[in-house]
Amino acid sequence: MPPPEKVGAECVVLKFADQFVDTVPKSKVPEWQRYRYTEIADGKLVLTQQLAEAMVLAALAEFWRQGMMGFRIAPKNPDPFDPNSLDYEVLVSMGKLLPLTLMGRSLTVGFRQATKPIWLLREKRSEAVLEDLVEFALREVRRCLGWRKAKRNSAENLVKYVQEFTQTSNIPSDAVETVKGAIKALQQQDAALAEAVKKTIGYTMTALRRLEPDRDEWGF
Repeated sequence: MPPPEKVGAECVVLKFADQFVDTVPKSKVPEWQRYRYTEIADGKLVLTQQLAEAMVLAALAEFWRQGMMGFRIAPKNPDPFDPNSLDYEVLVSMGKLLPLTLMGRSLTVGFRQATKPIWLLREKRSEAVLEDLVEFALREVRRCLGWRKAKRNSAENLVKYVQEFTQTSNIPSDAVETVKGAIKALQQQDAALAEAVKKTIGYTMTALRRLEPDRDEWGF
């Protein structure tokens, strides 16, 4: 696919992070814990995973409001070995290629991967499971960063990917209300669905994090 060429909702969330996620003063976070955070303007820190989740949610809400994506909830049996497993899954439909924003391009690639047939395991799907869609999209982000820049942490990779793209981008402050409006519209349309989308993003990011060893576990 062509490279990204447009600023999307994820860029707005990163640029105005304090409008979307909680911040803490840098001085309040011990230095040995700061690797979990992303520094934004005025010496403030935000948890990198929370920031990444907000970026993904904003992008999905934006495409939903534009009529390019659809969501529905389907029940499923939770994983008995995972106490955080959900008893539902969000299925995503996509009618056409998304705009060439950072997340738009990555989600398009992710949708293809999440719906393609797998030999002897499943036939081609018309809908993607949101967990799979997010995972494959973040894999594409990692691939685009390249092995020299990419980290093990998917949330860090997404933040770095968007940071590099927005370094020379002029994002007006009124874009914040547009992005918040998309998220609010999804919530007003179907509060249960909006909550399911948000929880699924959080669950997926946490599940990926479990596969990415924490620095504390290595004794760093």
